[in-house]
Amino acid sequence: MPALPVTPLVPAHDGTHDGHPVPLPRVAPGALVRTTLLSLPAEPAPAAAFRAALAELVVLEGRLAALAPALGDALYASRAGHTEDFHREVVLPLRRAVHNGREPRLTLLRRLDGLAGRVPELRAWLDARGRREDVLAVLRAGTDPALAAGRSVLAGLCREPSFLRAASFTSADLLRAVLRAGHGPTDRRARKEEAGVARHAVRAVARTTPLSAFTAVGWGVLPTPSAVDRGDVSWNGADLPVGSSRAVVRANRTLVDTLFAALAADPRRRSTLPHRMCSSLRDSGGRAAFARSRTAFTAARFLAVEDDEVVLGAAEPLRRLAALCDPPATLDALAGMLAEGGSAEPDTDQVAAAAAFLHQVCDAGLLVPVEPYAPQAPDPLPRLAGWLRSTGAPRDRELALRIDDLSAATGEFGTAEPGRRAALLAALRDRWVTFLADLGHPVGPGPARLTVLSEDVVMRQPIRLDGFLGAADHRALGELASLSEVFDLGPAVRRQVRDSFVARYGPGGVCPHVWDFGADADEAWQRASRAADGGAPGTPGGGSIAADGIRLLAALRAELTEAVHRAHADSGGGPDDDVVLPAGLVAGLGSRMPSWATRRPVSYTGFVQRAGGGVLCVNHVYGGWGRFSSRFLDSLDPGAARVAATAVSGTLGPGATVAQVRPVSGFNANLHPRFVPEEIGPDRSYASLGMDDIELVHDLRGDEVRVRVKATGAWADVLYAGVFAPLLLQPRLAPLLMDHPHGITDFGALVPRHLTAVPGGDLVRTPRLRHRHLVLRRRRWGLAGPTVAVLLAELAAEGEVPVGTVARWRALLGVPDQLYLHAAPPARGGRADEDLLSALDRPRPQYVDLGDALHLRCLGRWLARHPGGVVLEEALPAPARGEAHAAVELLVETYRAGLGVGDAADVGARAAAGWANRRDDR
Repeated sequence: MPALPVTPLVPAHDGTHDGHPVPLPRVAPGALVRTTLLSLPAEPAPAAAFRAALAELVVLEGRLAALAPALGDALYASRAGHTEDFHREVVLPLRRAVHNGREPRLTLLRRLDGLAGRVPELRAWLDARGRREDVLAVLRAGTDPALAAGRSVLAGLCREPSFLRAASFTSADLLRAVLRAGHGPTDRRARKEEAGVARHAVRAVARTTPLSAFTAVGWGVLPTPSAVDRGDVSWNGADLPVGSSRAVVRANRTLVDTLFAALAADPRRRSTLPHRMCSSLRDSGGRAAFARSRTAFTAARFLAVEDDEVVLGAAEPLRRLAALCDPPATLDALAGMLAEGGSAEPDTDQVAAAAAFLHQVCDAGLLVPVEPYAPQAPDPLPRLAGWLRSTGAPRDRELALRIDDLSAATGEFGTAEPGRRAALLAALRDRWVTFLADLGHPVGPGPARLTVLSEDVVMRQPIRLDGFLGAADHRALGELASLSEVFDLGPAVRRQVRDSFVARYGPGGVCPHVWDFGADADEAWQRASRAADGGAPGTPGGGSIAADGIRLLAALRAELTEAVHRAHADSGGGPDDDVVLPAGLVAGLGSRMPSWATRRPVSYTGFVQRAGGGVLCVNHVYGGWGRFSSRFLDSLDPGAARVAATAVSGTLGPGATVAQVRPVSGFNANLHPRFVPEEIGPDRSYASLGMDDIELVHDLRGDEVRVRVKATGAWADVLYAGVFAPLLLQPRLAPLLMDHPHGITDFGALVPRHLTAVPGGDLVRTPRLRHRHLVLRRRRWGLAGPTVAVLLAELAAEGEVPVGTVARWRALLGVPDQLYLHAAPPARGGRADEDLLSALDRPRPQYVDLGDALHLRCLGRWLARHPGGVVLEEALPAPARGEAHAAVELLVETYRAGLGVGDAADVGARAAAGWANRRDDR
C-alpha cells in the first residue's frame, strides 16, 4: 500500500498548565465512515404540496394561539358596545371557546353581527381562522395523493436489495411484510403492517448504527487540511466504495460459549481439555483465596459474569497446582505431575489421590477447562467440532456433526438471497434451541427472538475523504475534546479508584492480584456516577482526595456553565435561540484543568455528520483508543490497523508499555484484533501478559493507581477497545478497564431548561448548543407520559391522517417537521450498571417526518411504543433526498498526550514527533 498522507496539526498554545503551554488534542489521521445503504428519491410533487400546506397550517395554528389572550381581553372590554343579552349569548361563549382552545359553534359565529368591525383582534382572529379552513380544505383534498406518493416511495425502498437483506436479518415476518409492501398492496393486512414496515424503512435511511445491511462501514485517511480548506464536500453525495462491501457474519458468542459450557460439564469430555486456575492465588496466613466466576445466560445478548471469593485452607497443594497448570494442562497430566513429588515414577495410589484432589478442585469451580478456541476467535465453531471429534467418543462425533451444520448455515447466511436468509435464521434458531435443550441448557422463554448471529457490512477498499474535514473542523474537534474532558465522568472515576485503593492498601501500596481490587474498583465507578447525578463525592478536608479533586473540576464546570447561561440570558435567549460557547474560553480549557486530571493521556471518538452551511453536528462523544473501529479492523484495509497502532504509540510516546484487555463476554461487537504489542489475559497461551504478571500500585509521584508489570517494573497503559459497557463486564476486570475510563460525557448542563404547561404536564424545552460551527446538542422537547397519552387520544379521534391534530401540536410545542423520537430517560436507580441493563430494553431512536402523510398515519403506532414519555430532537441533518446516501457519519478520534508530573513542558514536542512518525508506520 502506498504511503498515506499525514495530518499535521501545529499544537495550538492556548494557555498554560503548571506554567507550560498546553497543546490542543490532535485529530487522528484515519476515520471510520458509517453510511446508510439506501437513498431517498426526491420528494414527489403531491407530497411536497402536502408538506407546504401543512407548514402553513402550523403557522396559522400558532397565530391563532398567539391571538387568543389579546382577543379574550378585547372581548371582555367590548361589553359597553352591545346589549347584555348579546354579551351573554354570543360574546361570553365565544370568549370561553377562545380561552379554552375549542372550536366555536358555527351558529355562534353567524350571530357575531358587527362585532368584528368593533373589535380588531376578532377580525384578525377570524381572518386567520378563515385561512385555516381554506388550508384544511386543501389538505383534505391533497391527503390521498400525498399518502399514495409516500406509499410509492416506501414500496420502492422495499424493493431495494439491501433493505430486503436487512429485513431478512430481522425476522421472517418482517421480510414477508416488506415483500408485500414492495408490490403496493391495498388490502387490510398491508395497512396493518404498514407502520412496522415504515419504521424499519426509516431506520434504513436515517440511522448509521452498524446492523446487517441497514448500514455499511468503511475507513479512510483524512488528508492534510490546508489553511483555507473548509471541508465543504457533500458527504451524502460522496462516491463511497459500496461495491467493495462484504458481509461479515459471526455466530453469536453467547450461544457458542454456552454450548461449550454445556459440553464441558460432562466430566469425560472435560478431562480431554487443558485446565487453568480460575484466578491467581492470594496466599494469606496459610489460606488460599481465589476469585471464582459464575456465568448467567441473558437471552443470548451477552454473558453476565459475576465473581465471588473462595478461601480455602489447603494453601500449599493449591499453590503447587497453580504453578503446574501455567501453562494449562489436562487433568491426567496434572495428576501425574502432582503425584510425582520427589519420586520419578509415582504409584497408582498416588495418581488416584492426585486425581481425586483435582476433581474436588474442579467441582469447586477453582480449576476450569480452557476452550478449544481462542477467546477472540472469529469463527470458533469448527474448533469446537474438532475438539469433540478428538475425544473419540461416538456420541461426540454426532454432536460434532450438529456443530458442523450450525457452522455451515452461519457461513452461508452472508451471501444467501433474502428468502434463503430468513429460512436459515429460522433453522438456526430451531437448531440452537434444540441443541442446548438436549444438553440440559434450555434458552428459556422467547426462543423465536433468539439472536443466533451478527452481521456487519464492511467496505474493504479505503475511502477517499478529501474535503470531508477542513482546517476549521480539525481545530474545533480538538477543542471539543478539551471540553469533553471537563464534562467527562472518567476523571472522577480515577479519583474514586485512587481513594479506595489508598484506603485499603495505604499510600504507595501494592495489590499483587488484580481481581482482589475488582469489587472496590467497581464500587468506585458507582460512587463517581452517583456524585455526577448530584450525590456527595465526599467530605472536603476529610481525607478524601477524590472529593477535593472532583470539586476542583466541578468548580471549572460550574464556572463555564454559569458564564454560558448568563450570556444566553443577557442576550434575551429563549428556547429557540442557540446557546453559543465562548470560543476563547473553550480553547483555553486545557490550561485550566486540574493537573491531576491531565497526567494521563486521553482519547475520544466524535460521531459527526455534516449539515447545511458547513455545520458539523456532533451525535456523540465517547471514548477513543480505537474503540469503535476495532471490531472492523480484521475486515478493513490493513492500513486501518496500522493507523490505529501508530495513533496510540504516537500519543503514549516511545518506550511506553501498552497492553490491550479484550474480554468478549458473549458480545460479538467486542470481537476485535490486538493492535498494540501486549495483551493481558487469564491464559498466557494467547496473551503475552497473564493476570499474575501485573499488579496494581499507588504511584506516589502521580498520586494515582497504575498497572505495573512485575517482571520489568514498567508502568503499563491498559486499553479496552471493546464497545460493551465496562460496568457490565466481569467485575475482576474493573481495575484494568478503569485505567483509561474516559468517554462518558454529557453537555446537558450547558443548556438551560424551559418549562411550559401543556396538556397532561409540562413541556421541557432545551435550545441548541454550539461551539464555533459545531452543533454539540440539538434542540429537544421532552413530553411526559400523560402528555403523550393526551396526544395519542387526539390523534386517534381525528382519523387516519390527523393533519389538524399534528398541526396544533406542532404549533403548541414549537417543533420542526423532521425529528428524532427518543424514549424519555428513566429515573436513575441506585446503581449505574442496573440503569445500563434497563436501557437495553428501551426503543431505539427513530426518525419521524411530521410533514409526511404516511408518517402522520403511522404516528400513533410509533408514539404508543413510548408510554413513559418521549424526547423529540430536531433532525439535524435530516436524511438527504436525491443523494447517493441518505445519511453519512464520520467517526473521528482525537488524542492528547499525558501531562505527567514534570514533563508538561515538552509534551507538545513529544506528541508532535510521535505523530510525524506515523507516515512510515502506515
